[in-house]
Amino acid sequence: MPGPTAPAARTPHPYGARVTHPPVGTRRRATSAVRRRVATLACALLVAGAALAGCGKGTADPKPAAPQAAAPPVGVEQATRLLQEYSAANTRINTALDPAGVDAIEMPPASTGSKAGLQVAKTQAVAVPTTGYVHPRFVFPRQSGYPKFFVAITQLLQSDTVSPSPKYLLFVQERDGAPWKVAYYPFVTDRSEIPDLDQDAAGGAPAVTDGAGLLADPAALGRAYQDYAQGKRDPKVPLSPTKTLTGQLTGGWTAGVQALRAKGGILERAIAPDAPQYPTYLLRTRDGGVLAFTAVQVRDTMTSSGGKDGVPLDAGSREAALAGSPEGARAAQYVITRLIVSLSHIPPASAPGTGVQLIAYGDYALSVAAG
Repeated sequence: MPGPTAPAARTPHPYGARVTHPPVGTRRRATSAVRRRVATLACALLVAGAALAGCGKGTADPKPAAPQAAAPPVGVEQATRLLQEYSAANTRINTALDPAGVDAIEMPPASTGSKAGLQVAKTQAVAVPTTGYVHPRFVFPRQSGYPKFFVAITQLLQSDTVSPSPKYLLFVQERDGAPWKVAYYPFVTDRSEIPDLDQDAAGGAPAVTDGAGLLADPAALGRAYQDYAQGKRDPKVPLSPTKTLTGQLTGGWTAGVQALRAKGGILERAIAPDAPQYPTYLLRTRDGGVLAFTAVQVRDTMTSSGGKDGVPLDAGSREAALAGSPEGARAAQYVITRLIVSLSHIPPASAPGTGVQLIAYGDYALSVAAG
């Protein structure tokens, strides 16, 4: 499923009311995450993408030869083919509403959100509309080991409308000869926040392998964003007040908490100690920082504050479908597992600017259990 993003759900959960992509006018917003996974490639003209800045170590020779950089993992021709194959497979999987087929073309965290989204569509008996990608360009980090990855930056075509903002599809090959699979697919909602990627004359550069010299540790972003939404701040992760952070994430959380309170419920969020650890991928930006693809799993607890009817899962919501009651349900407590995916710009510590920027944010309900 090509790039599902934050789903729009109808439960009183805060993030359910916020989406990370343009509305497509379908009857059920709960399946919007799935729609972004379907791809029918609508434009064959591809432009070579930006890539990371190169670097190398000199030798004791006073006139050393220029170090030979590793070749990009793939070229434009192969990347084009991989995107087309992914597009075709996505179409087949979504048409069949087949969660089991996702693992052949995606890996966590992308596959985690995609399978849950397809299960929702299947439970709700809703067809997934066809979408496509146009005007793609590619980012080719130069890597000597595995896993290898590259990024396809495209625009979403849906209902004859091309999104003005880009979607990032990050393809990963875990070992030699292994298939390329999509691991991330964030959709950027505000183009003004996108940093320039650094690139060399050959169109490729070394991969960024650690967070040395960055303003914040990429692994700390997931918790810092959730703390920010709940009014707490992490001094080790200074955050810039982007529209995605203050409007979509924080505004969504606040609205959801208030809506549930009005219905007699209390909402709490935590990152479980045993939550899965998802891989992080970094691309060098022109300012010396990075573009970071990160994900974290959280656990939301919706508890009745005393009302005899309990807390609701709204009819038609993603959460109600995952609970096995697409018509809606109530219970004294619900525990909802959610996947939170982020695309962020982390500037260098030497030039922090306004801080870490949250550029894209996806929220996917994975499972719901009554307490």
